[in-house]
Amino acid sequence: MKKSIKTIYFGDSIMASDSKPYHYDNDNNQPDKNKLSRGYPTLLNEKLGLVNIGNFAVGGQTIKQQLEIILTNDLKDAELCIISVGINDFSLSTKIGSLPKSTDTEFDENTFYGAYCKALHHIFTSNPFIKVVLMTPLHRDTLKRKPPARISGIDTVVNGNRIIDFVNAIRNIGEFFSCPVADMYANCGLNRYNLPKFTFEGVHPTNKGYEFISPTLINTVKSIF
Repeated sequence: MKKSIKTIYFGDSIMASDSKPYHYDNDNNQPDKNKLSRGYPTLLNEKLGLVNIGNFAVGGQTIKQQLEIILTNDLKDAELCIISVGINDFSLSTKIGSLPKSTDTEFDENTFYGAYCKALHHIFTSNPFIKVVLMTPLHRDTLKRKPPARISGIDTVVNGNRIIDFVNAIRNIGEFFSCPVADMYANCGLNRYNLPKFTFEGVHPTNKGYEFISPTLINTVKSIF
């Protein structure tokens, strides 16, 4: 693949933490506390030569909140866009909704499907040549924490949904828009049994964690360039 691909990022804290000091609760006593994060943009630059021209991810945000940021960006200078959302939509009870019809240009941004599709509609109408990679949420397991942070990435139900429901929604959106999906939930190797090894508290990856899970994203990007 060619080098120096201009890349723009949207997402939540797992994307936003790149190149910033880790500040998360350290239930697993990881040595990376207060070190700089070597997250997805850094590793993609090192492994593939991608150039980060903007990381607009914000910790704690849902797709609707990221949509507000995406709509202010025309993305004309970007060759690649990577989006990583879903875990906060799950924990904050975002209504999933449903896929739009192929002729729809109006979307219900109060649902996960609607806000995500509105974001992608804006991205592709702003820059028809851009490539977009969608990332599913990771597994998480914070059952040892205090309420309301007790969440199992497999079992916990919030507003009638499990994390897998948002994972499946992203898979469907990827097919609808013909966007490759980096299926971090299914393929990156992180699961409830090794989360303590690679995360601070069952949610946020350490530097070792990012190194462990990033090949799934790296291989997805390589497949389209």
